[in-house]
Amino acid sequence: MKNRNIALMSSLALAAGGYGLYRWTYRMPLKDYTRYALYMAVLDDEICRNELEGMQMDGGKIVFPEKSRSLQYRYHLFLQLNRKKSRKKIQQEILELKQRLRESRENP
Repeated sequence: MKNRNIALMSSLALAAGGYGLYRWTYRMPLKDYTRYALYMAVLDDEICRNELEGMQMDGGKIVFPEKSRSLQYRYHLFLQLNRKKSRKKIQQEILELKQRLRESRENP
């Protein structure tokens, strides 16, 4: 009887530890993670182009590179920046970027 209780308690502790490790390390599927990073890159690129393109800085006009190069850089940047963030936090940041994009379109 005593051995059975010890085995049962050990099994429960192992299961709880395994679940805790799973929750701590698992963030989201890679497909979703990369999709969110690309979406954030597109939003950020559009915001920057709306707010800065054609403006003067240090005596020169601000010119952006072609979109494919710019998006590739931003995509890799967002992949690195969001590495340890949860899905909820990333979705919250996407909503903030969408709001900022709306504001950048309203204020020319």
